[in-house]
Amino acid sequence: MFLIRQAGPADFAGVYRLAKLLDSYNLPADPVYVRRLLKISQASFQGKQPRSKAEYLFVLEREGKIVGSSLIIAKHGTPGRPHLWFALDTITKHSRTLKIRRSHQVLRLGFTENGPTEVGGLVVLPRYRRHADRCGLQISFVRFLYMAIHPDRFEPEVLVEYRGAMRKRNTSLFWERVGRVFTGLPYPKADRLSVTNKEFIRSLLPHEPIYCALLPTAVQHAVGAIHPSAQRAAGLLRAIGFRPIRQIEPFDGGPYYTARRREIRLVRQMKQVPVVRAKRESGAYFLVGTERGGSFRAVVARGEMAQGWLFLGQESLKRLNVYEGEKVYGCPI
Repeated sequence: MFLIRQAGPADFAGVYRLAKLLDSYNLPADPVYVRRLLKISQASFQGKQPRSKAEYLFVLEREGKIVGSSLIIAKHGTPGRPHLWFALDTITKHSRTLKIRRSHQVLRLGFTENGPTEVGGLVVLPRYRRHADRCGLQISFVRFLYMAIHPDRFEPEVLVEYRGAMRKRNTSLFWERVGRVFTGLPYPKADRLSVTNKEFIRSLLPHEPIYCALLPTAVQHAVGAIHPSAQRAAGLLRAIGFRPIRQIEPFDGGPYYTARRREIRLVRQMKQVPVVRAKRESGAYFLVGTERGGSFRAVVARGEMAQGWLFLGQESLKRLNVYEGEKVYGCPI
């Protein structure tokens, strides 16, 4: 059985190993950034960070080894650090002379400094990615259980950004034909710079519409495309209520998906109930969490919910460090 728990500074070695695998905008392979994130995560779980600065990092652990992680950015888009996107719009033109009407898809740069909650940082060590216990599902879904426990810490809208179609050597066809034309920066350098500074994006990318028809066909196909490695993760979130919107990430052209926090299935179905020890692990699968002792812990386990009680096996109670009669947070998965 795996344990999911909040991350802190002591987890640097395991989290940095994952960061080197993912090397994404919100979990880059940068030791200084990872150490800072772990300190912020610890303070966030303790309720010491304002929403505008709070980030919650979860780790998936087996036998004391960190094998996966996921992240909640409580508010993505704040003064000085806006949330940016390219909106997919349509412009229609009409000629009275030719008596024809033509519609064109265009990209429009948009931004907000009052953004949504964002989920990201999802990565699992390769050997656990097709594990029978569905490690990716566990570390992904725990974020929504935590949102259900602390709704006041998060925005009404939740956003997820999926990695777009990439070429070899971590280059983006979309960036090469759009972003690099206006900034002069290669994709890896621009992506890394945007972690701490987004001024160059708003200043150099055009605010006028970009006609997709003027882009090479391969680039047009990359607009809104999901990288093959992210397809399974996208399927998990579609199953609980996330849907694509007509916006893409301005670096690699990957799509944005959103959901209203209250309408996410795991949030809607979460209940706080007392737990009882069952004779054996059986029944449906539940995601169960506790904050006993001031530290968040969770497991995915088989159990039964009946008459306001949740029946779990002894191993689950041990992992959660709870006793019979104590209340836990649970939702079926």
